[in-house]
Amino acid sequence: MIELSHVTKRYGQSAVLEDISLSLDECGICCLLGRNGAGKTTLLKSIAGYQNITSGEIKVNGKRISASVLETDVSYIENFAGHFNLPVHKLIRLASEISPDYDYDFALEMMDRFELDGREKFRQLSLGMKTMVSTIICLSSSKGMILLDEPVLGFDAIMRVEFYDMLAESFCRKPRIIIVSTHIIEEIAETVHRLIIIDKGRICFYDTMKAVGEKSFAVSGFRDDVEDAVRTLNVISREISGGLETAYIYDTPPAQAVALKVCPMSLQDLFIRMVGHKGGRK
Repeated sequence: MIELSHVTKRYGQSAVLEDISLSLDECGICCLLGRNGAGKTTLLKSIAGYQNITSGEIKVNGKRISASVLETDVSYIENFAGHFNLPVHKLIRLASEISPDYDYDFALEMMDRFELDGREKFRQLSLGMKTMVSTIICLSSSKGMILLDEPVLGFDAIMRVEFYDMLAESFCRKPRIIIVSTHIIEEIAETVHRLIIIDKGRICFYDTMKAVGEKSFAVSGFRDDVEDAVRTLNVISREISGGLETAYIYDTPPAQAVALKVCPMSLQDLFIRMVGHKGGRK
């Protein structure tokens, strides 16, 4: 279980995380979405205990997390970590020796799947292969919380598909809390169970993917008709052009009517309407 209570992280006068409260208490794969600079990496590092927060509290399985806590139930590896520049097979072996119940067989299977040469040193690998090695080490861990920061960075389309399969397979072998930060929105939608959106250091959305599919809609039509239909609903964004309007809602959709067009929103559209295009009246 991960619990964040009023978490704030400041660098000087700038708040990178601001008053975040969130509880993850069920096993599942959670997608963390946010624009560049929204605070995704800072949030993951703070949960992992790689850095101290300015105020608030983070607990993992009831244990308070800080940079002074040496052993936690969190597995997190920073992108571009040097890993002592060891050969890949030695890195995998070393990880298995220092982590109890490490899934060494899974790590070897994934090395074969991604055609990793165990003799190559880490720094000789391409960006995509470096990211893949770090991800395999993380997912093979026995820890109850797995944090993956932009794990598809440098992957081509085929590698990304293989990664999502690997992620699902890892979860099936050991159900736990996995948080994946990514910019590739639609591709991961079928793999994850829950969605977190962070914007300007604040959590602006958290729900299940099932709820996202049931409650994300665009309602279009004449302005007065749309306004009447969504008056009591949660409108996250609007587009108005003359006498026409499209309201983007996260709620139970209004009943279909001749004067209205009600269409489901994609995950990407939901994300854009939450943190990108602000809309507003013209």
